[in-house]
Amino acid sequence: MKNLAAAAAAAAILALSGCAPIDSRLVDTLDASRFVDMSRAMRPAMVKKHIVDEKGDWYSPLIRTAPSGAGKTLVDRLSPAFRFSGDKLRLPSTFRAMLAPEAKVTYEDNRAVIVQGVSRIMLELVAVTDWNNDGKDDWLVACHVGYVDNPRRYREYFLTVTDLSEAVLVPRIQMIIDHVYGKAKVVEDSSAGEIVDAAVVEFLPGQSTIVERPDREAVRRAVDGGSRLKERRLKD
Repeated sequence: MKNLAAAAAAAAILALSGCAPIDSRLVDTLDASRFVDMSRAMRPAMVKKHIVDEKGDWYSPLIRTAPSGAGKTLVDRLSPAFRFSGDKLRLPSTFRAMLAPEAKVTYEDNRAVIVQGVSRIMLELVAVTDWNNDGKDDWLVACHVGYVDNPRRYREYFLTVTDLSEAVLVPRIQMIIDHVYGKAKVVEDSSAGEIVDAAVVEFLPGQSTIVERPDREAVRRAVDGGSRLKERRLKD
């Protein structure tokens, strides 16, 4: 009987994890509101890759695929070269290698904050999905670069990391946005295949529907008689 119950539970898990349409890719978000910002900014690419639909909705997996301690991993392994694309000087291989002795680093599981001198850098693993459709997990990463004494002026990078096997993670820039006192200007947009100069983009408050992984009670109901993933409204 125990074997039958385990088999039924496994079958229910597989059924629930396959609730997304066949052409949609599952997205495991660690910061849903940040992912909404990213998906709005890069909507054409996100829709084309079937990561979100036209309304910005996405499907979340039943079983979490995002790693723990990603903030430390980003500091230890992410290459900072994307910030200095025009600089021919030899750069440290990782953010960790860039740290001065007086630098302060704090971790919050999926993010890390580096304060060094007057600069403040936040690295965050926003979501895990199959960005390049090769059947492997890829990382969607946000990098926030600003100043300790002026939090309303900063530059934001939206990055993808598609090879997690290398010792040094080399990201690809999808978008760069400069934020100045509430105004957002797109500096670079590789996600749509073109560079956008001096384009002011306003992100208005709105809603997006996401499909959550069910809790234990939902799995029990699925084993007993079928269940559907819950939907909730995410307000930002």
